[in-house]
Amino acid sequence: MASLAETLAGQARLPVDVAVLRNGLALALGFSSLLAAQSGNSVTITSAANATAGLAAESLATARGTGLASQTAAAMSLPFPTSLAGVKIQVVDSQFVSRDAGLIFVSPTQINFEIPAETAAGPATVRIDNGGPPIPVPVQIQKIAPALFSLNDLGVAAATAVQVVIPTEIQSPVPVFQCFGTAAGCRLVPIALGIDTPVYLSFYGTGIRGRASVLTVRVRIGNVDIMAMYAGPQTQFPGLDQVNVPLPLALRGAGDVNVTVTVDGVASNVVKINIL
Repeated sequence: MASLAETLAGQARLPVDVAVLRNGLALALGFSSLLAAQSGNSVTITSAANATAGLAAESLATARGTGLASQTAAAMSLPFPTSLAGVKIQVVDSQFVSRDAGLIFVSPTQINFEIPAETAAGPATVRIDNGGPPIPVPVQIQKIAPALFSLNDLGVAAATAVQVVIPTEIQSPVPVFQCFGTAAGCRLVPIALGIDTPVYLSFYGTGIRGRASVLTVRVRIGNVDIMAMYAGPQTQFPGLDQVNVPLPLALRGAGDVNVTVTVDGVASNVVKINIL
């Protein structure tokens, strides 16, 4: 299976250039592995994008603990397999319906997986079967649970951008970040805004696609609220969502700014971009 970076070709109404991501966004899911150390034998399950976010149907999730798998393995094809290196996960929802989860990555301390589609909102149980006694983990499934991917603990947004030259509509990629080696080496690249060269950003997250309408999705960049042009599935990678917004000229000179996405009144975690 291609890396996360290699799957993020342009789509969802706003083209993006995968080359912009090659040195960084492949680390977005892997970043959670940096946080995988646990005490005792407890297992926690959170959004794969941010540990403070919730879970929703078709969202990406991460289980962390010890003894979760006997070996390390990653899915090599799509759709995600429901059995990987001897590990299976079932999600039993509030209606007592059990569904197999697609597995992205398994290791002794971490499993990345997708909450099955049509999982009902409410209390649920994630059952991890790794050949030993099943591990039941209670979770809460929300209708929406917006979370944005960042590349490291500095909050560098896992985002892409394109610049459009008016009136030709010729598009070219604009770097949002640059990475040097590991995720910790990723840094923001200032984005220049021009009157005749508008810039459009795509943020990547999960737990967003269940929104009532794109009209209920707002992106706050610095002190400016922007209506999303698109908010829904990034169709090449199951469970991954994409939010597209234009960058208004009012943000020129803002420097490092916080970004949050609010979906149906629920706010995401904060990520950062830099605007020249």
